[in-house]
Amino acid sequence: MSSLDSPTRLKARNIINSTWFNMTILGLIVLNGLLIGVQTYNHVPSYIQVVQLSILFIFFIEVLLRWHGRRSNREYFADRWNWFDVFILVIGIIPEVAGILFSMDDQQNSIFATLRVLRIVQLTRSIRAIEELRVLIGVLLRSIKSLSYIAVLFLLIMYIYAIMGVTLFKNSNYSESEHLELTLSNPDPYGSLGEAFFTLFRILTGEDWTDLRYNLLNNEHTTKEDGMNTVPTASNWVVTTYHVSWMVIAAYLLVNLVVGAIVNNFQLVLDARREEEERFKSKKDNQNPQINQNPNDGRDDDKSPPPRRTTKRPKV
Repeated sequence: MSSLDSPTRLKARNIINSTWFNMTILGLIVLNGLLIGVQTYNHVPSYIQVVQLSILFIFFIEVLLRWHGRRSNREYFADRWNWFDVFILVIGIIPEVAGILFSMDDQQNSIFATLRVLRIVQLTRSIRAIEELRVLIGVLLRSIKSLSYIAVLFLLIMYIYAIMGVTLFKNSNYSESEHLELTLSNPDPYGSLGEAFFTLFRILTGEDWTDLRYNLLNNEHTTKEDGMNTVPTASNWVVTTYHVSWMVIAAYLLVNLVVGAIVNNFQLVLDARREEEERFKSKKDNQNPQINQNPNDGRDDDKSPPPRRTTKRPKV
């Protein structure tokens, strides 16, 4: 028996594959996340920190069990979830150990406080314990390539519309507009290329995009007594066409492309899992043919049972 198949490793493997172990780790992950939320309040009891350190120690034991119960080093390091577990564990250990061993100034304390806040990322470890969440993560990872092409198309169209918006609707008299009072938090929506990008994203979310159109329309309220116009010189139909067309393209067509790509990859992942399960079942059936074997298999059906011997009674 190899060292990787020793009794202790088999025992560790049985533990980490058991339902009660995974449910326990999931419960501790959720409890740890709740305790991190409790620590955001004032006058937190000191035992909360002790409980969190205990949970962190259990996570450390879990990582050791997974390493000890590995079938091979290659298999262990090929599993990205193992890397993720170690990364989250290190994030939790560093600020705790540093706080115990070193006396830090305010700047260092802020750095380690930031790392301590990152412990909330441990909640994402619950993905490993829930199969459906793992499927969703697999779908998102598989969708990265198609989504990247959609993002390129989206940025290209967005850049074209941003250039058009700055060219057509940049208002040099925005500070004297009748619609809006210029403040630091309310700049000209098309005053620069960067602001135009944000305005287009705002339209994509549906946030007051009709108000953006109304504030650019030219009417009797936008012309002052001295004849100065407080809105851009673009005609009203250009303003309307620009905003409606962007809303249709961005909020409907491009967003639906994203949804369609994710749904398509979701179906591909489900089909791949179904094929893998069928292959596993077929392989298991081939390894155990006697389970499905008919008890009468191998019997010669054409061979009839021997005839019953009878004796003739003599006539009297």
